[in-house]
Amino acid sequence: MTDIIKNAQLVPAQEFRRMDADGDGTVDRNDFLRAPHRLMAELGIPEESDKGKALLAANENQWQFLLTLGDADGDGSLSEEEYVAARTSPAFRSKDRPGKGEVCRTLFALLDRDDDGSLDRDEFLRAADFLHMSAEEAGAYFTELDADGSGRLDSKEFLKAVKRFYTS
Repeated sequence: MTDIIKNAQLVPAQEFRRMDADGDGTVDRNDFLRAPHRLMAELGIPEESDKGKALLAANENQWQFLLTLGDADGDGSLSEEEYVAARTSPAFRSKDRPGKGEVCRTLFALLDRDDDGSLDRDEFLRAADFLHMSAEEAGAYFTELDADGSGRLDSKEFLKAVKRFYTS
C-alpha cells in the first residue's frame, strides 16, 4: 500500500475532526449532512432527484444510528469521544447492521453520472471531499484500486475501496 494511502486512512477521531465544520468540538446533524449536500451541489444533482433523495436518506439513517449508539448525554450531537465510541462499536461494525453499505451504494449511484455501472477516475475524484480525502489522496487511491488498469471501478470495487480506506 502506498504511503499516501496509509496516510489517508482515517481513524474515527480524524474523521470527526474533518466533519466538525464549525469547530465547536461536536458533530451535529448539520455537520454530518454537510458533505452529501455539498457534493450534490457541486455535481448539480438536485436534492429532490431520486439519487439525491436516496443519498440524503442513507446519510440521515446513518446519522440516526450513530446517535443511537453514541449520544450518551442525549443532546442530539456527538462529542469526539461519543463519535469514536459509536464508530468503533461492534454494533456499527456488524455485517448485520441495518443499512450497512447503504451510504456507499447510494454514493456510487450518484457518482455514476453515465449510469454505466462503473466509475471512471473523474467520477471517483468527485467523491474525495465526501469521503474526507484530498484530491491527491483520492487520485492515488484510485490508481491503486484500478489494479487491472481499466480506468474504471465497479460497485463492488468501490464498496471494497471505501471499506478498506476506513477500516485498514
